Amino acid sequence: MAGRGRFDKPMMCRFLLAAVLSVSSVSAVSAQAPAFPQANVLLNPGKGYDDVSRVWQGIPGIERAPKGRLWVTWYSGDEGEGAIGNYALVATSGDDGKHWSKPVVAIEGNKGTKIGDPIPWVDPKGRLWVFYNQLTAKTETSPTIRGTCAIRCDDPDSAKPTWSEPFLVAEDGILFGKPIVRAGGGWLAPFFLMGNQAGRPETCTLLSSNEGETWEWHGGTSIPEDLRNFSEATLAQRKDGSIWTVIRTTKGLYESTSTDGGKTWSDAIAMPAYEGPSTRACMMKLASGAFMLIYHDAKKNENGAYPRTRLMAWLSDDEGRTWPHKVMVDERSSVSYPDAIQAPDGRIYITYDHGRYNAGEKEVLVAIISEADIRAGKITSAGSAQRLLVSRALGYGNHSDIRTENDLATKLPPKEKLDLYLLIGQSNMAGRGLLDTEKSVSKLRVLKFSPNNKWTYGVEPLHYDKPAAVGAGLGMSFAREMADANRGVTVGVIPCAVGGTPLERWVKGGDLYAQALERARLAMKDGTLKGILWHQGEGDSGDEGKSKSYADRLAKMIVDLRADLGAGEVPFVAGKLGEFLAMETKTQTPCYWPLVNEQIASIPSRVAKTAVVESTGLKDKGDKVHFDTPSLRTFGVRYAEAMKLLQK
Repeated sequence: MAGRGRFDKPMMCRFLLAAVLSVSSVSAVSAQAPAFPQANVLLNPGKGYDDVSRVWQGIPGIERAPKGRLWVTWYSGDEGEGAIGNYALVATSGDDGKHWSKPVVAIEGNKGTKIGDPIPWVDPKGRLWVFYNQLTAKTETSPTIRGTCAIRCDDPDSAKPTWSEPFLVAEDGILFGKPIVRAGGGWLAPFFLMGNQAGRPETCTLLSSNEGETWEWHGGTSIPEDLRNFSEATLAQRKDGSIWTVIRTTKGLYESTSTDGGKTWSDAIAMPAYEGPSTRACMMKLASGAFMLIYHDAKKNENGAYPRTRLMAWLSDDEGRTWPHKVMVDERSSVSYPDAIQAPDGRIYITYDHGRYNAGEKEVLVAIISEADIRAGKITSAGSAQRLLVSRALGYGNHSDIRTENDLATKLPPKEKLDLYLLIGQSNMAGRGLLDTEKSVSKLRVLKFSPNNKWTYGVEPLHYDKPAAVGAGLGMSFAREMADANRGVTVGVIPCAVGGTPLERWVKGGDLYAQALERARLAMKDGTLKGILWHQGEGDSGDEGKSKSYADRLAKMIVDLRADLGAGEVPFVAGKLGEFLAMETKTQTPCYWPLVNEQIASIPSRVAKTAVVESTGLKDKGDKVHFDTPSLRTFGVRYAEAMKLLQK
């Protein structure tokens, strides 16, 4: 039986043990894996999961029980999206979406686990499934454990249904979209394979031939690595029996077709006219036979990126080949992740999130439209509605870092005694080393600027870019060295690095430049900026042109950033890329990292008050990409030595 979780008050659900198979009897993609850890299912979770405790929320899904009760799922937590400790929530409405319950179910993992991406689905037998992604982070003694699990209820028209015990659906991947029922039999679900599965394509499907008792990997296609971003997909079957899928990529929507029930798929290609933001779309076949697509009708912004704005519903009468009809669902910015279902009377229920992280927003919403509305280009049909509120997160949070912020606000040293250092770049600046518990504790005068733009104690991980991946970094050993060199000051680090990012996002006009600038300015209200640390270049090393122009672009970024910060010639230290990097990318194209290192080495001759730190002798952690923990500690000391020389 699942445990109680972090809070004592919620009542545990009654498990319908006879209704589902045990974890050991569920057929997973990887049959020989060890027992999968079971999540906790809490009924009426209440305090600790309520609106004021959640600092973000999003990625909703919606379903309708046979007699009309509506169900919406999403995930949330007291840290940011994707963080360890995130949990899934379920709410319900018995009056067609006019009013929604507080969360009636919370699905939460044990320590070191995150739950995310819940998707509800009512199967042909009228049973409500809630699929969800579960990941237990890698430690020094155990590997990363990930997969798709589910809970199920057989009476979803009840306001208080009985839920099953959690069970495993498939390991090593995420079920991102609702299953469909194939005309020839069997339930087919879109699946994103994340583990090493002997060359199987990552954008794939699961098939159940026994009404959900077991699920097997069935076939798929592959998105080019430079376009791949979770490959969230939805499925629909055409009149000729072929199955069509719409897939998320970094440049918009791609499509693929299977003519053999999902066993084999065509090469994925770009959908004409659907270049857009990297985010999930919802595509489904309506009762009339028309296909509906919900995605963004957005234009590029000043940075050349497509924002998540103008959520639109399109209609196709030729099964996805052309989309002549459309209607606006929500024209605002920060709207995303639609999911939809259609009721027997033809009404279409759409859920989506708005302002996942924005104060005053953080909403899960529902719109009700009809096929006629899409054809007419305006929402006017009987029973239609827009922006029905399911949930709004109001909380500042209850994470341990946040609990220290009010305390620290009254104890900060004088501004002239708080030396600030801005940490920018990609994953090797953010840190991907395994954490040693003792070493994660700050024994010196080190503070970090939290994601909430408040000061908290300087413990690792310093960064928050990818909570499931961050670990030890070079920033902590750097900060300790600087604090030890001047015992009259406190060192404050401003972590802004984001893994997997190219230089173009860090130059003036890029989103990460703007984010780092804003955070640094806020931190500088409390202290004095003494230096900037930079490690980046892996994200540009796969392109010869970008590698050759790297120094020119980086030099301009340094000049622009100093000017915008009003910090004069504040010292800037860059580190070379690891010498363990491969000479080819994963797609067997050349990697130009030695050229990038040459470019980095030229920076001191181009820009005053800059230095470059060598990576000679440093080792990777076994992935040929990231420095290991001992090397990161050494690297941080090298950065500190260079910084002290520049400050003389």
